[in-house]
Amino acid sequence: MGKGMSDIDFSKKFSVQRPLSKPITAESEYDIVRLFESDRGRIINSAAIRRLQQKTQVFPLERNAAVRSRLTHSMEVQQIGRYIAKDILVRIKGENRLDALGLSLWQTPFESMVEMACLMHDIGNPPFGHFGESAINNWFRKRLDATYIQDDALSRDDVCQVEALRLKGNVHDALRRQVRQDLSHFEGNAQAIRLVHTLLKLNLTYSQVGCILKYTRPAYWVGEVPDTYRYLMKKPGYYLSEQDFVTDLRQELSLEEYHRFPLTYIMEAADDISYCVADLEDAVEKEILTTEQLYLYLRQTWGTVDPSDLFAKTVEQAYESRKRHRWRSTDDQFFMQLRVNTVAKLVPYATHRFIKNLPAIYAGAFDEALLEDKGAQAKLLRVFKEVARKYVFNNAEVEKLELQGYRVIGGLLDIYHPLLEMSYDAFSQMVNDDTHPHYPIETRLYHKLSSKHCLAYREATLQLSALSCEEQEIWKYYYRARLIQDYISGMTDLYAYDEYRRLMAAE
Repeated sequence: MGKGMSDIDFSKKFSVQRPLSKPITAESEYDIVRLFESDRGRIINSAAIRRLQQKTQVFPLERNAAVRSRLTHSMEVQQIGRYIAKDILVRIKGENRLDALGLSLWQTPFESMVEMACLMHDIGNPPFGHFGESAINNWFRKRLDATYIQDDALSRDDVCQVEALRLKGNVHDALRRQVRQDLSHFEGNAQAIRLVHTLLKLNLTYSQVGCILKYTRPAYWVGEVPDTYRYLMKKPGYYLSEQDFVTDLRQELSLEEYHRFPLTYIMEAADDISYCVADLEDAVEKEILTTEQLYLYLRQTWGTVDPSDLFAKTVEQAYESRKRHRWRSTDDQFFMQLRVNTVAKLVPYATHRFIKNLPAIYAGAFDEALLEDKGAQAKLLRVFKEVARKYVFNNAEVEKLELQGYRVIGGLLDIYHPLLEMSYDAFSQMVNDDTHPHYPIETRLYHKLSSKHCLAYREATLQLSALSCEEQEIWKYYYRARLIQDYISGMTDLYAYDEYRRLMAAE
């Protein structure tokens, strides 16, 4: 917390070590660059990135290729992240501080880590985005009676539907509480950590994974968060299943508990800059708004416009430029210029905030976003987001598709629920034999699960043999529930929709 500029040495903060490899030595700049090029290859060629092309950004089940998917959005975030990273390094180099800050050998990896974090930032999101998250969480909260474990008085009966997870008044109740809370708090950012480490086993450097650990509290957290980390602990950042890995990551990257990796702030800023304009452009492409309506909403939300203020230099200037180009559509011209203007103003501001707050950011204790303050730049972002919330996300078509998505995810969980109701012995026999003579329906459901998810389940449960029978039952249910969450959250929007219809015999 009390670090000054003289305590900052990024060469000690960054690490080339990988969790599943022997210790790695990198002495030259080329050695370091090569290791992070390997990270790039592993990420870009992963199935999780490919699936983003059929996951929603704002408009579920969209067939218009001009409207953004999670993949095209992530590519745009990647470009802005690269721009911010370069701008930061140019500023530091201009002040002759590269050596002093331990960055002389790390300029290319610095950019690469930010780029790849931006590309990966949405890989944990389930089908139908936040509505998919809500569907998973509400389904598990109801069955695990999540509100009961948050009530210290325990003034009512525990109606958890899973016998092994009901509180029994013994030493294992703390674990039961953690498991019930954890499973009831599915979160895309936490799922991303699970994907790259546990499910895909990409074996990325600790530094690269640290970049996507956006929030710093575990999913099983109950109660208030400390005031000093209110922003950093706003949402779950990792699950109980990845707790040991995150502990190792913190140790390797010299991160104190609840602190964030420095480059994560850049990824977050790039995402904020990208989606605030992109969501509005997609709304115009979908004919939810016209450019003229959008301009009026933005102006009304901003308030009084002064010719010298940021609104005039970004939105006004873009709107006035629409008719200057005879052979370009007015909508295309407006959004191209709006994007150029917004990036030109917000990237240098993100750079300024990063360098100004470098001691706290280096320590990972800076408890706000780079573009979240009282300045005009933050106001512009808030205006974009507020207009999107009021006039895009609340649109009848968007809400209808979100409700359909919510029903699809909840319905899929209902369909796969029999796998969670099987006894521990019966499920284990089915996993080991790939069939069970007394459970024909469950066997067929099990066969539909992804092999990599099933392997992760088997690996996790094989490590439980030293525990008591009671603990094993708790953990085995936990990993079985994770298996179902992994499978359904990994679906694309269209696959989830089609799978639901097929299994409901609707086609």
